[in-house]
Parts: sequence; structure tokens; C-alpha cells
Amino acid sequence: MLYTIGFLAVLGSALGWLFLKTYQLPFANWIGRSFWISLLIYLLGLYFEEAALLVKLFLMLPLDVAVFISLLLLFNRYVTKSKIWFTVVAAILLAVKFFFFDLASDWFKQNLSTTKDGNTWSSVSLADDGELLIDLNTQFSQQELFAFCKKLDVSCRLAFPNIARPENTSLDEFYVIDIPQKRSKDWEKIAKEFQSAGLIDAFEANELMQLDLPAAAPTRKTQPDFGLNDPYVPQLWGFEVMQVQELFDLLRNIQPRKVATIAIVDTGVESKHEDLQANFHSINADYDTDPVGHGTHCAGIAAAVSNNGKGIASFSLNNRFVRVTSVRVLNRFGGGTQKDVINGIIEAVDKGADVISLSLGGPSLDSYQQAYEEVVKYASQKGAIVVAAAGNADEDAATFAPANVKGVIAVAAVDENLRKASFSNRVGSLDMPIAAPGVNICSTFPNNEYRFLSGTSMATPYVAALLGIMKAIRPTLTAAQAYQLLQQTAADVPDAQQTGRLIQPGKAVAALLAWQ
Repeated sequence: MLYTIGFLAVLGSALGWLFLKTYQLPFANWIGRSFWISLLIYLLGLYFEEAALLVKLFLMLPLDVAVFISLLLLFNRYVTKSKIWFTVVAAILLAVKFFFFDLASDWFKQNLSTTKDGNTWSSVSLADDGELLIDLNTQFSQQELFAFCKKLDVSCRLAFPNIARPENTSLDEFYVIDIPQKRSKDWEKIAKEFQSAGLIDAFEANELMQLDLPAAAPTRKTQPDFGLNDPYVPQLWGFEVMQVQELFDLLRNIQPRKVATIAIVDTGVESKHEDLQANFHSINADYDTDPVGHGTHCAGIAAAVSNNGKGIASFSLNNRFVRVTSVRVLNRFGGGTQKDVINGIIEAVDKGADVISLSLGGPSLDSYQQAYEEVVKYASQKGAIVVAAAGNADEDAATFAPANVKGVIAVAAVDENLRKASFSNRVGSLDMPIAAPGVNICSTFPNNEYRFLSGTSMATPYVAALLGIMKAIRPTLTAAQAYQLLQQTAADVPDAQQTGRLIQPGKAVAALLAWQ
């Protein structure tokens, strides 16, 4: 309300001053001085408005300025009868219409859904460049599909064209439908026309997702150093509650069968970070930088180099057990689509990843996630385990994808008191729920930095790290087998019905060794 009042006051005082000044009426100077008070009110209102900071700076403020100038010049046009001013107004309006709105559309869709408490995924939006995913009925050809798309005035292309083994999945039958912007709100109606024609077996929305982590601050507790020389280890409060000393004692005497690859499917990873480089394996140089920092933070939790006198440590005491790689599916603003994520999983699996770590997701319109389920099956057939963040909206993760997909291990976050993190979604209704520390987690960040972040995003790579070590010891381990071991060895926590039990890495590895 303050924001709206401030803007109207700024506009009203400017127009009032222009009118009084033009006709040399009294109170013009007084109205002019009130403009600055109105401007202060507007700026305070903008500051306290419930939207992301970058949205305020790069969307709301420029739009307000454009509207203000346009209306001011139009008013001046009718006051002074100047055709020059009218031309300027027309140029500004055209620029706003054809340049700024295109530039800002992604920001608008991805950021204005942020909730007051900063949690992620408060609403569902569809991708601009392909609103629908459809599963083509195999009785119809690609040419028949394209002809029907032309009839509906939509475009169509393969959704997942780069699958190494298409014979192992039906994902090669999925297409993405791009609907003209003026008809994008009719996506369900258009999808049902495909369905009524019998062309498709199923459809689902190609949903947007956006990173937005809860606030974090350095933990005040000081933990043991576990015999490691990494300076931030005493800040890793999760190590003590997960009893990692048991794990370290075991790993010193185990010879793994392979070096397992953990794929961070995210915003990219800064491969040259001082605490990641020795454990990083590149599959595509384009993914080896991180303009956001989120993927790099997750990578450090999963596989930071331990005992190197730098930064933090991970579960892996040396590089004999796991290495980390990166697949970028989120853009520089932390946004992406369901199709992007599925393609990222396919790429990671085809490049030999053993564990897929997904610290991303969002609310879903679809009760059945067919495309996600197909890619999880594909990953499983190629020996990979998929683990995903539950989400940060303090809701039931049953409506959040890909955490709710069959075959995915879903991770909730606990805080330093082992209670459900205030932001964490609840995973009790899912098939394979588990918990890990997710509040005030210290890890790697671009430019050789280290930061504390919170979120189920941070809890997920802890589980991925443990799964990577387990896959290194037993490469044939399946997701179902791995979850059984995680669940039976995990510790009870006060909110276990909402979060699942807390992983205990040492006990899980000991159970795996006894199971062999």
C-alpha cells in the first residue's frame, strides 16, 4: 500500500507542479517541494514491497520510471500543445512495449512469485519457449503431429533429442509444444485438442522453477575438527549430528571398487575453486563456471576436498571414493524449466553419473509426472540414483516435483536442534523420504569464497555424497536398496513424521559392508 500511495503521490505532485507552473498559479513552489516528500515515500514503499531485490531494481523501478515519464510528457503535450513532446512519448511507449517487456518477462514470471518469507516455489508458471510436454501416441507419425500443430497454429519439436539409448525409454516420444504468447493462457484447451484427436497418450505442463533460498547466518556453535585441518570444519555442525567420525574410521580401511561420479544438476559449478578442483570431473566446459553460486555451494557439500588445509570438508576423506561433475540447467537468474532439468538428467546419466543431485524443483500442476518418472527409470536402468530437494515452502512435498516422483529419494531439511527447518517441505507422504542438515550450512562459493546458506538444497547434496560413497563401494546398488539402508540406519528426530529420519553415514556404510 505504501508503495502504491508513494507512486501516486509522486505522479500527482509532478503533474500538479507542471500545471500550476504553466499557468503561473499560486502554490506551484509548495507542490514542487511536496514532490520530494512523495519521492521518499515511494522509495520506502518500494524497499518494503514483497518482491525480490533484483525484481525491484530491474523490473518495478524501470517500469515505474517509464510510466511516470510517459504520463508526464503526455500531460505536457496537452498543456503546451507541443508535438515534439508527443513524439517523445510515443517513442518511449514503443520502447517499453517492444524492448523492455521482452527483456523483463523472464524476471517477472520467475521472481514475482516469491513469498513474503523468501521461500521458493509459491506459484506455478509455464515456460515461454514451450508450455507443454506431450507424449506422442506411437500409432501416429511425427509428420501427422506436425500437421496437426500447424492446424492449431502452434510449433512442435522433440523435447529430449539427445538420449544415448532411446530404446531404453519412451522419452524419445515426448515433444514440446510452443504456444503463441497471445494464446498461452489457453494451454489446457490446446492440450485437450491433441488428446481428443487421439494424437497423444498424455500431456503435462512444462513448468518453471526458480531458486530462492531462505536466509542463513553462521552457526555460533563450534564442533570438533574430526582430525581434519580444513579451517571451516568446526563450523560444520551437521558433521557431529550425523556422526561422521564413524564414517571416517571406516573409509580409512576400505578400498572402493570405483570412483563414483556425483552430478550436480544446477547452475553450474566453479571447477577451479581451491576446495573442489582436485575432486572435479568435467563433462562439458560450458558447465564449469557458476554465475549464481548455488551449484558450487552444493558441490562443496557433496565433494569438497577434505584435509587439504582449505575451506571445508566432505564425507569423502580422499579422492578414491567420489568426484563431482556439473550439468547446468538453471540460468544466471536461477530459473529453468522441467524440460531443461530432464535433459540435464539425461546428459548426466549418459556421461556416466552414478548419483544425480537435484537441489531444485517446484510446485506442479500435474498429479502424474510421466516425463520425470520416465527419466528416473532411464537413470535407474543405467545404474544411477536420483536424489531431490523437498522444497522450501513449508508445504506437503507431494505436490512438488521432482521430489514427488516415483523412484526419487526426497530430502527434507533439519535445523541445529534437529527439528524440521521452518521452511522445509514435509516429505512424510512420499515413498522415499529422508532428512539431512539444511540450515546455516557452510560450503564453497565462486571466487574461492565460502558462504553459509540454508535450504533443502543444502540437505540434498549431503545425501548425494553418502550415496556416492555407497555406489563407490557397491556399484550395482539400486535406489531402492540404497534407501533401505539409509532408512534402517538413520536416526530418529523429533519431527521424523514430517522430515523422515536423519542420515547416519557411518552406520549406512557399515550396513552396506555387512550386506555384501
